[in-house]
Amino acid sequence: MTTLLPRASRRVPPPELLRAAVNVDIICASDLPRAIASAHRLAQGREVITSPLLREIRLEPPRWIPLRLPITAWDLVSHLQWSYRLRARTQHEFVHRAHSAADWLEQRAGASNTILAVTHAGFRRLVAARLIARGWRRSSDSASYAHWSSWELERS
Repeated sequence: MTTLLPRASRRVPPPELLRAAVNVDIICASDLPRAIASAHRLAQGREVITSPLLREIRLEPPRWIPLRLPITAWDLVSHLQWSYRLRARTQHEFVHRAHSAADWLEQRAGASNTILAVTHAGFRRLVAARLIARGWRRSSDSASYAHWSSWELERS
């Protein structure tokens, strides 16, 4: 099973996530400082494996929107833009990196290990889409993008 997490805010992880993290075999994170700090909070003294493959996507405000918008509006625009890209199966550098990250996570997980990957929600979505395309399935209905949220996937 693979649990993909967004980078976290300064808030404390919820107790159910800390309990779940105790039961995973491997904890991975982006090599960026906030993701590493979040992973260490969840690892509770265990080793954290880092990789640039798990780095967040760079937000790309559309050039066709000349307005100054609040961050929540840009988040919505970004979500819609990536929804289109995923449905249309467009090629993009972040999609290619998500494919590589999915390969990397599958190799780390092995045949029976559980793995927890700490990453940003936008990139988590791309990696999860790739894993699902490879036959993985969500083991819960949760697909939140909130801080400290998680998506659990398992091989079919």
